[in-house]
Amino acid sequence: MRWLAFLLFALVLVSACAPAVPPLVLPQDCPRDHELGSLQEKQWLQQKAVWRLHQTMLLETRFRKLAMQGFLRLDLKTGQGRLVAMNEVGLVLFDLTFTADDTEVHRVIPPLQKRPQMLATVGRNLRRIFLLAAASSDAEPTDIGSHRVLTRTVDDITRTGLFDCRGDLRESRTRGKDTNWRVLYNRYAEHEKWRLPQEIILNDQRDNIRLSLEVHEVKLEP
Repeated sequence: MRWLAFLLFALVLVSACAPAVPPLVLPQDCPRDHELGSLQEKQWLQQKAVWRLHQTMLLETRFRKLAMQGFLRLDLKTGQGRLVAMNEVGLVLFDLTFTADDTEVHRVIPPLQKRPQMLATVGRNLRRIFLLAAASSDAEPTDIGSHRVLTRTVDDITRTGLFDCRGDLRESRTRGKDTNWRVLYNRYAEHEKWRLPQEIILNDQRDNIRLSLEVHEVKLEP
């Protein structure tokens, strides 16, 4: 049964570093039509809402890859998300909750019980993508053509958010002595009057980890 569990788990071992994040391509055909305050109002991650996202996920580290289907309930009212991850045949790999500070694992298959750091990595990077990317009201704005960068430094950690001329958050980056990660938000589309990215790529340069999300379905809870 152990070999069957590993087969269903579909954990692929590789002997390569995580691939580099593709370059950020920004639109050049639109004038900026937003001000600093409206950036926060337009961002879906800033709303006190509950989203349900169905997405394909690929976690890549130095030595392994893990592909999975992710069903995420993102509660921005309480600042937490719950992810149920499955493989291609519907086997639940793990079930976890993440907040801005912590990750709690509710269920996990036996092969992953031996890899607690992998689950911690998933929770930490989902936190970065969905809970730490919001624009700060006291961030310092800088204009680059029709695009805008918001920068905030606290305790020697610098967080930046790059918004394109349409007002979409396209890049979130955090740098410090012990941290260096970047998230790209690509291919925005309309959902329930909000614009959401269909592709999200996180790259942790310090730990050489990449997490890629392809969003297939979006629902807004009433």
